[in-house]
Parts: sequence; C-alpha cells; structure tokens
Amino acid sequence: MKRIKKIEFRVTRTEHLYIKNKADKAGCTVSEFLRNTAMGYPITYKLSPEELEVYKQLNKFSDNFRRIGNLYKLGDVTGVKETSVATAKLIRSHLNKLK
Repeated sequence: MKRIKKIEFRVTRTEHLYIKNKADKAGCTVSEFLRNTAMGYPITYKLSPEELEVYKQLNKFSDNFRRIGNLYKLGDVTGVKETSVATAKLIRSHLNKLK
C-alpha cells in the first residue's frame, strides 16, 4: 500500500540526534523507525561487522562441541580428546585477543 499521508512534529536538536542514531543502529530510516515504534512493531538492530564475526566464531565453537558430543557417544576417546584440545586452543586464542 502506498503511503500518501504525512505526519510532522517538532523535536529538539538532541531528540533529533537521538532518534536518528537509534534509526541508524536499526538499519532503517527515521520514518521507518518512528512508524514501527508508533505501531508497536519490534525494532531489530543490525549487527556490526565485529558482532557478526563473534557470531561466526560462536557458530564454529558450537559445531566443535557438537562433534565432541558425537564422538563421545560413539566411544571415540581419542577423537574426543583431540577435538576438545583443538576447541580449547581456539577459544583461548580468541580470549587472548581481548587482553
């Protein structure tokens, strides 16, 4: 449906910057942000490149732990040990980046 009606209201410079900043973080225009807020729609925020990288790493950790669980179920003690050590080293290397 085409939007043809316009609503205007005044805000302070600070309010404008605050609203624009929140809209930018959500990855949408100020109009979309205010419309969604007014309609009670959930506002989802886009992830930064750093946050995306963290999620990718967490996904790798999840895969490794799933493999460890599968090896454990199969009784492959050697595989469990090797995969556990490799996963621990990977986690440690990422944690060292935070220091």
